[in-house]
Amino acid sequence: MRNYLLIYCLLFFISFNCEDESKVLNNKDAVVEVKSKSITQKEIQNIEYQDFGLSKDSKEALNNWQKYQELSNQIDYLKTADLSFFKSEKTELQTFLNDFKTEIPRTIATNEISARILVLETKVLKLNSLLTLDNIKKSDQLKGINEVLIAMSNLNLQINKKFEFDANNISKSTIDQ
Repeated sequence: MRNYLLIYCLLFFISFNCEDESKVLNNKDAVVEVKSKSITQKEIQNIEYQDFGLSKDSKEALNNWQKYQELSNQIDYLKTADLSFFKSEKTELQTFLNDFKTEIPRTIATNEISARILVLETKVLKLNSLLTLDNIKKSDQLKGINEVLIAMSNLNLQINKKFEFDANNISKSTIDQ
């Protein structure tokens, strides 16, 4: 009788341990799923695009444009997988982008650059939506990051072209005289 009681106790104990083990496995699966959903710096570095930086003349002209400097810093953070700025509240992001557009220096306020800024604004707001919704695939989020990086690079390229064009016009007008 004593042996039967001991066997029942052991079976009872083992059945509870097996159930706990399956719960632990499920928790590990959840952790793996969360890790696979988060975007890593390496994944962002593997995104292929042409990254245009600012020329010396462009940097000097944009030195006092604080919103550009802030956005440039946030893009650098994005490249290190710090998505906090782009995950912020949409109203905060929209306010920043409105300030960004209104504080543009007159020296670069051209239609071409305004168009690039509008594209950048659209891509930033799209990325915000992709990052804040729970049911979005990681591949779509990475595509959104790629679009923002390309839009920022294209803005830099357009700013560089503007200063290059201005420098060429000055050279030509000097030669003509």
